[in-house]
Amino acid sequence: MKKIVSILLVVLMVLSLAACGQTSKPGESGSASPSASPSESAPAETGVDVSKIPSQQLTIGTASAGGAFYVVGTGVAEVISSHVSPLSVAAEITGGSVQNPILVGTGESDMGISNADHVLNAINGVGQFDKKYDLKAIGSLHSSILHIVTLEGKGISTVADLKGKKVAVGPAGGGSIPMIEAVLSVYGMTLDDVVPSYLSYDDGITQLKDGQVDCALVGAGYPASAVMSLAATDKVVLVSLTEEDMEKVSANNPYYSKEVVSKDVYGTSEDIIVLCVRNLLFCSPSLSNETVYAIAQAVYGNLEELKTYHNALNSVTLDTVVDTSSVPLHPGAEQYFKDAGLMK
Repeated sequence: MKKIVSILLVVLMVLSLAACGQTSKPGESGSASPSASPSESAPAETGVDVSKIPSQQLTIGTASAGGAFYVVGTGVAEVISSHVSPLSVAAEITGGSVQNPILVGTGESDMGISNADHVLNAINGVGQFDKKYDLKAIGSLHSSILHIVTLEGKGISTVADLKGKKVAVGPAGGGSIPMIEAVLSVYGMTLDDVVPSYLSYDDGITQLKDGQVDCALVGAGYPASAVMSLAATDKVVLVSLTEEDMEKVSANNPYYSKEVVSKDVYGTSEDIIVLCVRNLLFCSPSLSNETVYAIAQAVYGNLEELKTYHNALNSVTLDTVVDTSSVPLHPGAEQYFKDAGLMK
């Protein structure tokens, strides 16, 4: 009996020592639970409480289907919807860069994509806008260029050759119109010197192919799907500006800069100098700080995912997204950029 009791005491002592061994610090010899790997650590604080964001269905104004705005806007909508569970965002076809600030300013859309100068003009109530609209930037996106597209045999190789020609100038609310007006002014011309048709970019390219117009304008990021479609079947001619033209245009409008489009993009005979302007993602200031913070984080925190939607976004970097060309940031977006270390 004593022998049995002794054995039981030894067993109890061993179990007690084993239990004590489990109090060792993680990573020490004898520890029963190894330290967690870095990949299993808790995620970093996002700076926004998603529970404070009400479930919302939001819209984003883009442009006609033939340009980059609609494709980019669709990407923005899908990225936000997939990364911010309370939000469901839909891209809408609109008149484009001039119309979008009005739609957002009047509450018909929650967000929009437009050229930076149009957003600022809308805020100040100048240019194409007869009143002031309250708008805030979320961040910068890609740049748009003015495609002046024609075909071989149309007799158009310079801007001056447009005089008297039938030109599909883009939709009435699109960004191509103020851009071409800036270019024509260098030649002492206006839209009155051409025969304009106000068509979507897709329809303009279709009419050019069918011989109904001599030239079609596309104000969009490149490569633009409408122009690529034409280049696949016809020899496309893009009218190039000169260095002197660009200097004059930029002097009159500092938002416009020069972009060189490689001949490999559309199969042109040489590289083309075109007009370029930065595009912004902007919104109504009525959106809450938490909502806009989450939107900015979804878009710019997943930039590589967004770039898969359109090649025009390949030039966007985290160094450029806070450059909103004097358009004030929404406080929610500003806080995100500060938390992300992208601005002070």
